[in-house]
Amino acid sequence: MQIITGKYKGRKLVSTKEETTKPTLARVKESMFCVIADEIENKVVLDLFAGSGALGIECVSRGAKKVYFCDNNKDAINYLKKNLNNIKDDYVILEDDFSVAISKLEDSVDLVFLDPPFASDFGEKAIYLLVSKNKLNDDALIVFEHSTKKCLPSALKDCIIEKQKIYGSVAVDFVRYKK
Repeated sequence: MQIITGKYKGRKLVSTKEETTKPTLARVKESMFCVIADEIENKVVLDLFAGSGALGIECVSRGAKKVYFCDNNKDAINYLKKNLNNIKDDYVILEDDFSVAISKLEDSVDLVFLDPPFASDFGEKAIYLLVSKNKLNDDALIVFEHSTKKCLPSALKDCIIEKQKIYGSVAVDFVRYKK
């Protein structure tokens, strides 16, 4: 696993081997970042269910203004901290459950990565909390990685699925928030 482009291009990242934490596949990550390339620079990013932090660190490398990393798994947090070693950019690590972390955000965000455990409904709950707690800037983009066996409810308040990409058993929804 490594950073694709930007000021930390080629930097190797370490990841946990735990079954509960799964890194985003390299081909999925590359495709995802092709879609959102213009959504990162000078933006506030939330990497929810961050794991090793690969998605958020990619945003740091590409010029994000600030990145929030959130995970409640202690092993994942340790790997995240190793991956952030020697990175001096503006970031915050929230070692909390996603619902608590969302409440602790000091900024509204422009870009959100959601990669929750596939068997959970945490992604839908996170979107609901981000909207209801007014933590999304207008025109924010949510990148939601999930199993193809699951789909987002079509009635998410003020959210429109702009695009969906399928990679085998993994789906990525690109959801736009409009106030």
